[in-house]
Amino acid sequence: MKKPTTTLLLIFFGLATAFSLQAQQLDDASLHWEQKSLQLGSVMEEYGTVTASFFVANEGAGPIIINEVETDCGCTSVDFVTDTLDVNQVGKIEVSYQPTSFGGAFHKEIIVRNNRNSAGDTLSLEGFNIPFPENASNYYQFKVGDLGFRFSSVNMGEVFTNSPKVKYVDFYNFKDLPITLDGGGFSLPEHINIALIPAIVPAKSRGLLAISYDGLAKDDFGFFDEEISFNIEALNPESVNLRLLTTIHEYFAPVPVSQINEVPRLGVAQVEVDFGSIPADKEVLKTITLSNSSKQEVNIRKIVSNCDCMSFSVPKYTLSPGESMDLSLTFDPSGRLGIDHKMVTIFSNDPLNPTRTIVLKSKIKP
Repeated sequence: MKKPTTTLLLIFFGLATAFSLQAQQLDDASLHWEQKSLQLGSVMEEYGTVTASFFVANEGAGPIIINEVETDCGCTSVDFVTDTLDVNQVGKIEVSYQPTSFGGAFHKEIIVRNNRNSAGDTLSLEGFNIPFPENASNYYQFKVGDLGFRFSSVNMGEVFTNSPKVKYVDFYNFKDLPITLDGGGFSLPEHINIALIPAIVPAKSRGLLAISYDGLAKDDFGFFDEEISFNIEALNPESVNLRLLTTIHEYFAPVPVSQINEVPRLGVAQVEVDFGSIPADKEVLKTITLSNSSKQEVNIRKIVSNCDCMSFSVPKYTLSPGESMDLSLTFDPSGRLGIDHKMVTIFSNDPLNPTRTIVLKSKIKP
């Protein structure tokens, strides 16, 4: 007769445990972080420790006590003023990163445990560490006046239209004088901004150029090779010219699986064309079918080629649902010999494949 009682007790204990775990999960979620990941950008060894602040709020029903903070590296340390957060109180955890002599990208994790979440929340610091070079003249060998850069151009990489991209470029001031930006000597286009870090770079020392590129303000797509000019001040204003390489893409928010069949879809019948062996004195042509297999209108934003030797034409830039058309491609191999690869890129409002590239191969003979 005791078995039913035992069974009921086990069921009650299981339900209580499940409720306790569920309540614990709800309690865990009550600690709300403004951001769990912060970007430090490029940091230079000689400027010492860099500090970042993580802000957190208690959105639960009772006080939360931060009882342990762990870091995964001796190069990071943590400080926080308040270890007990009352309901709706905002706290701050400061994490300091000491740049090391090892260059390259870094990712540091910090685990914050509290009385309601023993597993803890994971925070992260990311950036790019730039150690001090043994020989500045050899390291910064590309000179623009008395400023030395590592490379002859600045590669901004891929820029999307949803937010500006910032690139930190380190340089060396070979002057015998400190430099700063000349606020009145800027002739930058609307989509580019520049800041100097620190605001005054001492003589015979390094600094950072923070170059911000706004893809939306550029209002175009594809690859761009631009030269920008700005002024610095030492004794007199001095012009600095830099070459920027950028590829701009339109940003589309992630598409839920349930809406995949509801968004514009551009079909490209062939994305690789092999012309085979062709003579250098004769143009070759190729026609590729573009189609709209969706219920929405497809808009082709732009078509570009990586060579003036490639030309293209389409009858229009909008495809209705179920419609198709021909993209005509013409390759002029004049002045070229040997194995050759060219690309034609199509930018469209297809959020799943907004950039489609067609590769055209050939072997050009005399």
